[in-house]
Amino acid sequence: MATGILPWQPRGVAALVNQDASEGNVHDRASRAVLLDRIASLLEQPLLAPMGADEAAKTNALLVPGDALEEGAATEAGIFDRSDILGGVVPAFFIGTKGIAHGLVDENAQRPQEWSFEMARLLGDAALPGYTAFSHSDAAKAGRLLLAKGPVRIKDVCGKAGLGQAVIRSEAELDAALALEDADDLARYGIVLEENLADVVTYSVGVVELGGETISYWGSQNLTTDHQGREVYAGSDLFVVRGGLAALAKLDLPEHVTQAVRCAAIFDRAAHAAYPDIILTRRNYDVIEGTDIHGDRRIGVLEQSWRVGGASGAEIAALEAFRAEPNTTQVRCSTVEVYDIVTLPAGATLYYQGVDPVVGAMTKYAMRYA
Repeated sequence: MATGILPWQPRGVAALVNQDASEGNVHDRASRAVLLDRIASLLEQPLLAPMGADEAAKTNALLVPGDALEEGAATEAGIFDRSDILGGVVPAFFIGTKGIAHGLVDENAQRPQEWSFEMARLLGDAALPGYTAFSHSDAAKAGRLLLAKGPVRIKDVCGKAGLGQAVIRSEAELDAALALEDADDLARYGIVLEENLADVVTYSVGVVELGGETISYWGSQNLTTDHQGREVYAGSDLFVVRGGLAALAKLDLPEHVTQAVRCAAIFDRAAHAAYPDIILTRRNYDVIEGTDIHGDRRIGVLEQSWRVGGASGAEIAALEAFRAEPNTTQVRCSTVEVYDIVTLPAGATLYYQGVDPVVGAMTKYAMRYA
C-alpha cells in the first residue's frame, strides 16, 4: 500500500457474513455497504464482496463482522489477531452482550462455564446496581432484591437500539415478565435486571483502532420516535481525539463527561482483565446518567458494543479528517437517523434514504461538524 499506514499487507476489506443468519433490515444492509466502502477508501484497499468464514480464511483481508465473534467462529474465518478484524472476538457469546455489565445474584447462581466473577468486582461503581441471571429462579430472586429499592429495568441482553426492555414496579409484573422467557434461552444468553433511572442522558465513549491509527471519543446519543411510536436510537454526536481513552481522560472536560469516560475506562480494563483472550479493535460503551428513586444523580456503564454500530459512520468520518489533516487533533462528527425522507446538510455522507419495508421511510447520514 502506497501510504504505509498499516503494518500488514491486506488485499482488501470485506464484510464477514454468516450465511445461515438474517442479513437484517434493508436500511441496515445499505448502511453497512456504505460503511465498508468508506473503510476501504480510508485504507486505500479494494472493497471485496461479503464473504463467509471459509472464503475469509483463504483471504488476507480486513474483516468486518456484524457482531462480536465467538472464538470458534473467528478461528474458522482466519482471525487470530488485531490486524484481522474491525470489531471484537470473545471466548463465549454472552461476553459480547449486556450480560457482563453486572454480577450474579449469589455465588451459587446458574452461569455459563466461562463466567468470570472478577468482572463485577473490578467494575465496582462503574455500572448501575443490578444483576445478570441465567435462570428463572435467579432472575426472580434478583428482581425482588432490586424492587425493594425501587423500579427495575429488565433487558434482553441482545437487544439493540433501546428495544427489548421493560420497567417493572411490582413482584406481579416481575413474575409476568419472566414467565415470557424461555428457559433454554435464559441459560444460554441470560437476562439483565438493573436499577431504573429517570431523566436520563446516555453518553457514548469509545475507542477505534484502524489503519495504524487509534482514536477515542465521548459523545451523546439522540433518541427519536419511529413509525410505530417507539422511542429508538436517532444517532450519536461525537467529540473525537487522536489516541486512546488515556488521551481522552487528559482533556479538560465537564465533570459529568469526565465521570462517563472514567466509567468506560474501568469497564474496558475490567473486561480485558476478566476475559484476557478477547480481541477488541472497536469498542463503544454506553454510559447512562440519570436520577434514581431518591432523587440522586447516578452514572454507570449500561453496555458495551464490540462491533461496528450506530456511531461507526461518525468514527470513520473522524478518521478521514485526521488522515486528511495531519495537524488536526480534535474533530466533532455525528451520525443521524431520521424516520422520514429529509434533505441532507452540506457535506454529509448518505448512508441510507428510502422506504424500508420493515421500518418505513428513513434517512441515515454521517458528517463532520468541526
